[in-house]
Amino acid sequence: MNKFDKLLSQINDLLAGALFLLMFVDVFGSVILRYVFGFSYRWTDELARYLFIYIVFLGIPIAFRENIHAAIEYFRSKFFKKIKQGLQVFCDLLITLTIIYIGYYTITMMQGRLGKTLSPGLKLPMGYLYLSVIICIFLLLIELARRFISQYKSMPVRDEIIDEVNIR
Repeated sequence: MNKFDKLLSQINDLLAGALFLLMFVDVFGSVILRYVFGFSYRWTDELARYLFIYIVFLGIPIAFRENIHAAIEYFRSKFFKKIKQGLQVFCDLLITLTIIYIGYYTITMMQGRLGKTLSPGLKLPMGYLYLSVIICIFLLLIELARRFISQYKSMPVRDEIIDEVNIR
């Protein structure tokens, strides 16, 4: 991992952690206000919901980088190593195409009327909420590029394959 990747990963981890802490303070404060003082602000629930959405979308690239996302390993474990690698590349290409598709329509939605609609409690444009999808896609594309590069570097060169055959 180079310095840029490491810095980006640390910022992603730190931001997700900070937003989680902020959501915890928001929810805890809301509970205290509601049950101890008998009132609450209506925007605190909406803020917690939006923070949760950002935490989830920041967590997706983290899970992808750490390879801890849900996967069906049973079927993959039945294949040979080369088929597993090819299947991984195919899945990564499919993920890339899917997130580019989602990103395109998210940007279209943000530019339209839906992105300018104000949220009921905080009175923020909903485009800020949809921005979490774009940030997630950007970070995922970086993770995918890093995975493609690392897989490409680990592939044996054709001469090495021929040498292995000649030795045996």
